[in-house]
Amino acid sequence: MKEQVRECVEYFQTCPGYHRILIALRQKYERFGRAAGTVQLPDASDAECEAARRLFGRPFSAPVRFQASQFETALQQTRFQGVCPKEVLEAYFGVEIKTNREVQETQNRRLASILDQAAKNARSETSAQWVHALEERRGSGYSLLRREAAKDPESTQTDLLRACQSMDWLELQSKEPIRLAVLSAAATSDPHALDSGTRCGKLFQHLLSFRSGLSNPGTNVEQRDHLYYQNGILCDSISSLVTQIGLILSTETVEHPAYCLFRQRHEICTLSLANLAHVRGAVSPSGRVYIVENEMVFSQLCDRAAQFHSPLICTSGQPSVAAVRLLDLLAASGTLLFYSGDFDGKGLSITGQLCARYPHLLKLWHMAPEDYERCRSDEVLSDASLSLLRGCDAAALEPTVRAVRQGGCAGYQELLIPQLEADLIAAP
Repeated sequence: MKEQVRECVEYFQTCPGYHRILIALRQKYERFGRAAGTVQLPDASDAECEAARRLFGRPFSAPVRFQASQFETALQQTRFQGVCPKEVLEAYFGVEIKTNREVQETQNRRLASILDQAAKNARSETSAQWVHALEERRGSGYSLLRREAAKDPESTQTDLLRACQSMDWLELQSKEPIRLAVLSAAATSDPHALDSGTRCGKLFQHLLSFRSGLSNPGTNVEQRDHLYYQNGILCDSISSLVTQIGLILSTETVEHPAYCLFRQRHEICTLSLANLAHVRGAVSPSGRVYIVENEMVFSQLCDRAAQFHSPLICTSGQPSVAAVRLLDLLAASGTLLFYSGDFDGKGLSITGQLCARYPHLLKLWHMAPEDYERCRSDEVLSDASLSLLRGCDAAALEPTVRAVRQGGCAGYQELLIPQLEADLIAAP
């Protein structure tokens, strides 16, 4: 009988017209566990119609359509009488055919075993709670874990254990902010295990989201860096930058001597997240700080920095982790934050985020509808920009958002430089 199955498979392999027919039949077996349902090839080729004709002994034309049970009956009327169609399909495709339910049950057992192992090894409260949530199919990362476990259960189990080990190390042994690669090496012996592109890194990111009660940022680099920073992890402490002029930046008790010289000389000072790790306080001599989004606007304004009554900060678009760290220090000292950005989807979205983060301290600076009219360009807002506008729900921004929608074009800070400069020089 095995020889007959082999000969039947060889026959089908020599006739390419049978290939898609056999694929459709395999799908029926996977769905029903037997030859049931209707096989259909709406766009059947001439070769497929001829293959069906040879098996069934009657003419076919597109669309080819027949009952799966009829294929089984027709096969028994050939020289391959007695072969089991399922065995033929398994030999043809080189796989063991299981029903979708059987596959799902197997995956469920594998995933349950993976989670059980993780639960037994979890040492920190957060890891234990996350694994428990995953077991109940509600934890952040469940879909990713299930998908990966179906493809490679052994490696997925290793990566889940490593993600939990990293959280255990972070909570039980890390007392100060730690760089991601250092944490990864200490917890797993591999400095790249928690990289964002790895399965382990993705699971760990979900674990951090669970710990923080935040949505997983996915591939959004800025949001991801913020998530890690909030959990005491530095993803990139050198390229995360913020630029300022005029701030008093202090260590534990005194003004930092290096930044003091920048302030006294009215010079621009760019700070990395690594620099800010040694700064414990930030204040403004005037009790207020002005913030712009655009680097060119910042540079132009700083030509008259010696006459400023208050410090000026540049976020360079979406605030980096370093920028948020600096603003958080200022907010902790009660400093008023005056923010000015571009009038488009991205600019107003950033403004809305800052309004939400510093609701009692952030003031809009030349971002009223009349300011938009002064700086409106001829550049029509893209669909992506309009989509971001729809997400701006800060109450203080509502009149401006409405004006920008009605105007339909972007407005840029560069055209407001005279007004911004005047505010920085005139007594507040």
